[in-house]
Amino acid sequence: MNPITINTQPQELAFPKAQVFTKSDPSLGSFKDTLSQFVNSVNDLQGRAVDTEKAFLQGDISDVHQVMIAVEEASVAFELLMEIRNKLLEAYQTIQRMPI
Repeated sequence: MNPITINTQPQELAFPKAQVFTKSDPSLGSFKDTLSQFVNSVNDLQGRAVDTEKAFLQGDISDVHQVMIAVEEASVAFELLMEIRNKLLEAYQTIQRMPI
């Protein structure tokens, strides 16, 4: 048997470096494009969930877990989208309350 050894020497932690994005970076889309892509992704997930439910009801899919996973993915994505909308609306209202 191999003896168990415990390393008690402190190790240096390597934290990830933050990426700095500049506005002139052409590889980044605009905020509008990013938000639009996210909305489209949520819509696709909801469409897939509906298609999976239909396939289950028609007997094409016999695994209930696939249906539940698709529905939960769509639900979580929609809830995230609503939270993003709420934060954006709250930020807009805060800016509107700022004195000129």
